[in-house]
Amino acid sequence: MKSHTMPAKLRAGSLAAALLCTIATTRTTAQDMTVLRREHVDVQVLDRPGAEPRLGIGLRNGDNGVLLDPTQAILEVGASGRLEVPPGLEIFGPAGSSIWVLPQSQDPALLYLGFAASGIPPGTWEPRFDIQLIKVVGPGHFFAWQFDPFSGLDMRMNSRDGIGPTDTISPLLGGHEHVNWGFTATGLHEVHLRVSGRLQGATNVVANDAVVLRFGVVPYSLPAQAALLGLPAWDGSRVTCRLSGSPSRRYQVETSSDLTTWSPAGDVTTDAAGTATVWVPVTEPFHFLRARTLP
Repeated sequence: MKSHTMPAKLRAGSLAAALLCTIATTRTTAQDMTVLRREHVDVQVLDRPGAEPRLGIGLRNGDNGVLLDPTQAILEVGASGRLEVPPGLEIFGPAGSSIWVLPQSQDPALLYLGFAASGIPPGTWEPRFDIQLIKVVGPGHFFAWQFDPFSGLDMRMNSRDGIGPTDTISPLLGGHEHVNWGFTATGLHEVHLRVSGRLQGATNVVANDAVVLRFGVVPYSLPAQAALLGLPAWDGSRVTCRLSGSPSRRYQVETSSDLTTWSPAGDVTTDAAGTATVWVPVTEPFHFLRARTLP
C-alpha cells in the first residue's frame, strides 16, 4: 500500500485554515433567544457596584420579575401594530405610509415596553439617568415619543433626522415610564443605547458601553450566529474537516489560496445534530476554507 504524506506547505496551509476558523453563518432559531411578544417589559437601568462599567442596561419582564440579557432577547412588534402616518405628522414619513408601533398605552395584543430606573438605592446617584440613542441598524427608521395631555408630540428619539445628543430619554431614579416605539419598515432592527449618570458628589459622568436592543417587526428573520470549520485532515488528495452549525442547514463551501479570492467547492447540509463533513480537493500548496449559509 502506498502511503501518502501531506506536504509541509500543505500541512501549514490546512492548519492555518483551521486556526483562522473561517466562519459559516447560519440563523438563530426561536429556541436560542427569548422572544417577547405581549409581556410588560422595561428597559432597565442597572447599577452594578464593583463592575466595569458600573452602569448597564437590562430587560426586566414585569410579568414575572425576570431580568433578561438584551443580547438574548427579541422585542417583537406584531403585525397588529401597523398604523398609517396621519396628515400633520410627516415627521414620521409621508402621510399614509406605514409605521409599526408599540404604544405607550397597553394593548394586550402587543408588547408593552417602557423605561425604568427602579430598584436602585437612593442616595448614590443624581436623580436622573440619560439613555441616549447611539445607532440604529435595520431596514427602517426608529422613533420613541410620547403625547402630552393636550395631544402634543414629544419626540424623544428620531433616527430619521439624524442621531445626536438630543435623542435621549432621562428616566428618574426609582421611576418608570412608557413611550411609543415606532419603526417604518418590517424586519430586524438593532437599536443601540447607552446609559449614563452621575454619582452624588462626583464631577465625572459614568457611562456604559452601548447595548443593542433587537426589535423584530413582523415579518423578520432572526440574527446570525457563528458556525465553525474544525481541524482539517489530509487523505492524500483531499482536505476533510467537520462543520458545526445549525441542524438541517445548507452551506456553500468556498476555498482560497490567498484569503482574498474565493471559489465555490460545493455545498453540504448539516444533520439533525448540526454537523456535516466537508471534503475539498487540494491542488495548491496553501489552502483556506470557509462556508456560507444558503437560503
